Amino acid sequence: MGRRTNPKTQRIKGITAVTALRLIACLPFALNRWAATLLGRLIAAFPTDARRVSEVNLSLCYPDRSEPERRKLARESLVESIKNTFEIALFWRHPDQGLKRVVAVDGDAPLRQAVVDGKPIMILAPHLGCWEVLNFWLATEFGLHAMFAPSGLPEVDDLVLSGREHFGSTMYPTTARGVAGLVRAMKKGALTAILPDQVPDRRSGRHAPFYGQPAYTGTLACKLIRQTGAVTFMAWARRLPGTQGYEIRVRPADPGVADEDLDKALTAMNRSIEHLIDESPSQYLWSYKRFRRPPAGVDTPY
Repeated sequence: MGRRTNPKTQRIKGITAVTALRLIACLPFALNRWAATLLGRLIAAFPTDARRVSEVNLSLCYPDRSEPERRKLARESLVESIKNTFEIALFWRHPDQGLKRVVAVDGDAPLRQAVVDGKPIMILAPHLGCWEVLNFWLATEFGLHAMFAPSGLPEVDDLVLSGREHFGSTMYPTTARGVAGLVRAMKKGALTAILPDQVPDRRSGRHAPFYGQPAYTGTLACKLIRQTGAVTFMAWARRLPGTQGYEIRVRPADPGVADEDLDKALTAMNRSIEHLIDESPSQYLWSYKRFRRPPAGVDTPY
């Protein structure tokens, strides 16, 4: 049996986390960005686990870069990660502030045409840039249907949901019933977004190459694409320098994501994610243990 979670302990954790997030949300955007940059540089200067994991991932994904280049990129990505934490704390509390800072959009014409055509649409949005701002933009422009996995901290979940649903998004639980509801909506022409680079549970994924390395990859997105015939795009919200705001970038996904062969579809999806990351590698969440479930007989790199 798994270890039981103490409800009182979880409540204390939830209240503490929400209090911290709300304190951060009190900072004006310029001060929020300044504080995040300062803290990020401080964290990046020390040999933390996050920096170690980032360096391991970068050594696997960018072996052709020199070690000094990869170390520099790891530090930059940690700073960007702290910026993301601070800004989403602000935007969950004040969603309108996040949306109004979208100052440019690139590559959205094919997406808008697919919406006009009434086709179901899948947006694959990896952990790149500020994904919450992307959520706000998609919800406002097109209406967004997405899945929500509870964190185990109800107080935090309430805060996150209030931000994500502010612009009318429809959220589905990560259950069989929730997936069925999402499929029904997509077949009627709904737009949905999925984070495609999370490590799934052991019943929901397969290994597929990611930057040439076997990465345990969730199968849900490709199955939904094939089942609904969704037109598929990659998208992210690029963080601009200083307090300039965000640029939404939309790109067509590799057509192979709809392949009947699931292994080929997953390979195409990961290849599409790679191309998106390569637009700005420093804004990717390299501190995430993407390779923590290696194939049988292979040791974890961490």
